[in-house]
Amino acid sequence: MHATPAVVLCDLVGESGGTERYLERVLPELCHAGLDLTILARRVDRPDAFGVPAIETPWAQEHERPSTLAAAQVERRLARMRPAVVITSNVLDAGVLRAVRLHAPRWLARVHDQRPFCPNGDRVFPQFPAVCKAPMGGACAINALVRGCVCGPRAESFERIARRGAVRDELARADRVLVSSAAMALQCERNGIEAARVALTPPPLPRDAYGSPPENMPDRSIVFAGRLTPQKGLSSLLRALARIDALTRPRLIVAGSGDDEEPSRALARRLGIEVEWRGWLDQRAMRAAVDASAAVVIPSLWPEPFGLVGIEAQARGRPAVAYDTGGIRDWIDGAGLTARAGDERALAAAIEAVLDGRTWRRLARAAFDNAKTYDMDSHVRRMLALCAPQHAERVTCASL
Repeated sequence: MHATPAVVLCDLVGESGGTERYLERVLPELCHAGLDLTILARRVDRPDAFGVPAIETPWAQEHERPSTLAAAQVERRLARMRPAVVITSNVLDAGVLRAVRLHAPRWLARVHDQRPFCPNGDRVFPQFPAVCKAPMGGACAINALVRGCVCGPRAESFERIARRGAVRDELARADRVLVSSAAMALQCERNGIEAARVALTPPPLPRDAYGSPPENMPDRSIVFAGRLTPQKGLSSLLRALARIDALTRPRLIVAGSGDDEEPSRALARRLGIEVEWRGWLDQRAMRAAVDASAAVVIPSLWPEPFGLVGIEAQARGRPAVAYDTGGIRDWIDGAGLTARAGDERALAAAIEAVLDGRTWRRLARAAFDNAKTYDMDSHVRRMLALCAPQHAERVTCASL
């Protein structure tokens, strides 16, 4: 049987965040399952990182004007490659997306985060801690004037809003828009993308992700993993931990780095919180850190598109405690505990509750069972069905 030619357009080939981890895991599996893949990427740091040939095509970054040169290059390459399907991931150049629509027999647009629907990128107002719930458009212009969104009351703000709106409008023309959570599916619909075009495809776990959950709770420590930025909520977690009696307070392991690291270190010292600052950990070291701990905590203050670290911990038999934002609820219900976003008292109570031995054992078993639903084979089958036009009309959000 001949392999199906396919092209993937992505922002980065290399090591960065959850999007890159998703591609590194899934693309080789799709090749093995019958797709003949080639990558076109805005930036290629490691040509072999995803196990797929990669060609650098430097289109516009998220706040830049669309690149007519890059769009023409994409058009020529797609015309030469003649793919049966094109998959885009984190492409925020409307001209390039327009070229894809013109030259792709079938287009699957994967939306990994909030950027196609928010010029700020995170749906959080920059000048006070609140989440914007309005669809992108006129509300963004008003918020630029009165709430400092984008660049504040400057012409550049309105140009960026228009450019981001053009990206959203192009995505609405894709055959399917792939999202990781019900919250992101709703965000698509609120921004004018037809519900029938939206497909729920949560990220899978790699085949070697699963550990053996222990019968008893290990060391009383918890793990925070991710970029150290204000919206990831590490400072909020530190303040929540300060509410727990020092005699029973868990030790915190922080795996990650970013601009918020120094302020967070200073806050931890001031509050007397015991923290191990590990920096970025590779996959092996991250799993070891989770295995040695009781739970992970995801105190995100922005609407998390999914929360990949949560199911990665579940695969090791570790429950999560999280603020109930964005797509967190899709995977945590019954297998972890949540608190209202920003409610540090409730977050502290949830951390104390998950560290109770009986509660921990119940949630750990549920977490491990839940992780099995994010298996790679099921995800690959969903993707192949979406890639194949003869099967596409049978695939809906409900059936996935």
